[in-house]
Amino acid sequence: MSDEVGFLCDKNQGECRAKFACHLDCFAWVKRDSYLPQGSQGLKAVTKAKLGYDPIEVNPEDMVRFAKEEPQRMASYSVSDAVATYYLYMTYVSSIHIYLCNYYSNVSG
Repeated sequence: MSDEVGFLCDKNQGECRAKFACHLDCFAWVKRDSYLPQGSQGLKAVTKAKLGYDPIEVNPEDMVRFAKEEPQRMASYSVSDAVATYYLYMTYVSSIHIYLCNYYSNVSG
């Protein structure tokens, strides 16, 4: 895969990386910097703790049935996860990256 598309997979960390691709992982930030207990590091728990709102939740056992019978509800659930991820990134992760970019451009420049 490295020769064809430029990605190398690191089996120890479970990530695929490339020199030309920026990897922004909110879950890595949560594990490292959120100061939340280990059982509270899922997207729903982090959204409640850090952003202060309750995202839409669907019981996994109901997902297939809801996809057939209530597709709008499942669409809202998917969008809720995307919105939570976006706001976590914009609130916590983005500012760190901007700081680091400015810091390193001043150090190397």
